[in-house]
Amino acid sequence: MSAVAEIKQLVRLALPVSIGQLALVGMTATDVLIAGWAGTEELAGMNLGVNTWNMIAMFFMGIGLATQPLVARHFGAKRSARVKHQLHQSIWLCLALGVLCSLSALLAVVGLGYIQFEPELMSIAQSYLLVISLCGIPFILLPALRGTLEGVSLTQPVMLVNFGAFLINIPLDYVLVNGLYGFPELGGVGCAWATVAVVYMMVFANLYFLKKHPKVAEQNLLSDFEPIDKATVLKTFKLGFPIGLSIIIELSMFAGAGIMIAKLGSIETAAHAVAITIASASFMFYMGLGQGVTIRASQMLGADDPDAARFSIKVGTILNVSLAAFIALMFVLFAEPLIRMASSDESVIELAIVLLLFGAAFQIADSLQVAIIYALRAYNDTASPPKYQVLSFWVFGVPLGVGLAFFDWWPGLEGAKGMWTAMTASLYLVSLLLWYRLWQMISNYQHEPEST
Repeated sequence: MSAVAEIKQLVRLALPVSIGQLALVGMTATDVLIAGWAGTEELAGMNLGVNTWNMIAMFFMGIGLATQPLVARHFGAKRSARVKHQLHQSIWLCLALGVLCSLSALLAVVGLGYIQFEPELMSIAQSYLLVISLCGIPFILLPALRGTLEGVSLTQPVMLVNFGAFLINIPLDYVLVNGLYGFPELGGVGCAWATVAVVYMMVFANLYFLKKHPKVAEQNLLSDFEPIDKATVLKTFKLGFPIGLSIIIELSMFAGAGIMIAKLGSIETAAHAVAITIASASFMFYMGLGQGVTIRASQMLGADDPDAARFSIKVGTILNVSLAAFIALMFVLFAEPLIRMASSDESVIELAIVLLLFGAAFQIADSLQVAIIYALRAYNDTASPPKYQVLSFWVFGVPLGVGLAFFDWWPGLEGAKGMWTAMTASLYLVSLLLWYRLWQMISNYQHEPEST
């Protein structure tokens, strides 16, 4: 297959994924916007609840993400019975993880009581977590259902479900937060109730496509539900656990950087918040292309065509990096107008422009990291990324950031600039380590037998 043909295949898979992911981000943005209209306390309390929930739920959801490459492998090998089997076992696993997710959210409600926050803020955050815990099971089920659809190359239905959820969430938020049409005025907690309703809708919509879509309808994926197969469940868990761990490691690194920058004062904090919001917006596109690579390479490896898998990874990586280079150029050329859209404080604007230039510098590394992590999933190597991320982010990056930001290790790179220097260096280090690991996997690849 030519490079142009492979690009078309990757874009066909990746674009719906990217749009779907942006829709989910849009749901969070809608929650923030509408909760903000209800008042500062409602927004602050809901934001604390959302951040706590995300740290819990993203870990458990990450485990379920192993479904996608496993299903794609079986699909590529034309093993429809194994696709069905994997779906059923992933559902069993995600049901258990969903229970644990809900229980963890309830424990977080208790845990927040031991942290010194303003009483009103604490009450809103705890109420948010109590409500959102109701969707623990369906929320964690989504990766199993969505991953199966994506694994058989049905990314457009997933996009439709996610975008539909985004559209439904807007009026639900507005009605429940403000207490319209006979509903009680719930404030920021109304966003939690809206999310619960939307997540259940998403589960049913994904189930509908798994049952009715012409491409999979004849396979009866949801019929004759199989009992638990411990071997398959364990394999899925072992593959997925490092994915969840990887997500938490990266989230905690950026969260930790934000917390440390907050100690530097309001200007540094505001500039960081504005710049990181803009700089990280591109991540969804990198992730979409990465998932396209996972699907394509997994299917090809399942079909025992490692050369085609390697070619798809090469094309996908070049495409991701090229996109990152373009986005980096846009950040450089339009840094000031982008920053001014989010702030009118000249001190904040001045610093945020500098930080966004650092953000432009790490786009290449971020896109490369994402591309390689998703490529490694095709080879069932999910254990390497978290190890390299801990080394790069926490062993190397955090000490470097603290030294630059607070101890003036390098004149001119103090404060938030020092922390962003460390984040940039960390991303380049982890991308290089991951690149070496991917080269090892490709060089030493041996086809797995069907029994696995």
